[in-house]
Amino acid sequence: MNTTSSLVELQDVDTQLLEISELLGDLPVKVDELTKEEQQLQGDIEQRKSRIKKIDLEVSKKDLQVKSLTVKIDKLKDQLFLVKTNRQYDALSQEIDFLKEELNNIELNELELVEEKDNLSSETEERENNLESLTADLHTRKTNLETLIAESSEEKNNLEEERLNIIKDISAPIISKYDRVFAARDGMAVVETFGTSCGGCGSIVPPQKIAELKQSKNLQTCDVCSRFLYWPAEND
Repeated sequence: MNTTSSLVELQDVDTQLLEISELLGDLPVKVDELTKEEQQLQGDIEQRKSRIKKIDLEVSKKDLQVKSLTVKIDKLKDQLFLVKTNRQYDALSQEIDFLKEELNNIELNELELVEEKDNLSSETEERENNLESLTADLHTRKTNLETLIAESSEEKNNLEEERLNIIKDISAPIISKYDRVFAARDGMAVVETFGTSCGGCGSIVPPQKIAELKQSKNLQTCDVCSRFLYWPAEND
């Protein structure tokens, strides 16, 4: 088998491999993106739940502090009726005012914590709903991907093995050029000629090249698009 025939076979095999790849489309990429998004969302939810637990502990501590301060303030108020001098009265009043201010700050901080918890709880619920929807979508896409891979796996393996057998008969420089053209020309590196035109870009192929293509003398490429050319047998 000459090099041109081998390249024609290689193009056919690579076209089939490309079709398998296109069958999967962007599904593998989308599955990977959704998986990362799912993990990020799960981490985000866990962080919020962890913060909610810390807030609950802080609020419990604040409740104890409020009760303790309230008891102290009530005791000091009772002592006001027992003092005998203005100096003692003023001292107790100042201490009561100080404790009241501390109590007010604690209660204000507790309200802020409760508000933060409410917001976190609402955000967590929203994210959990999003996670449920995302996980369902991801499961569907994964199932589709696994099905497509399973269906095309054997065919792909056979084609890849066939490709290896073909390129063994083609020199490395030619394979290197073929790969470059294949990548640059949307998966079409070997084309037949239509009359005197390149089957890839439609450019006119010089008569001398046409004559050599008909005789399969030398490997020919299009001067415009660099694709490998061959003369179809049915045109003979």
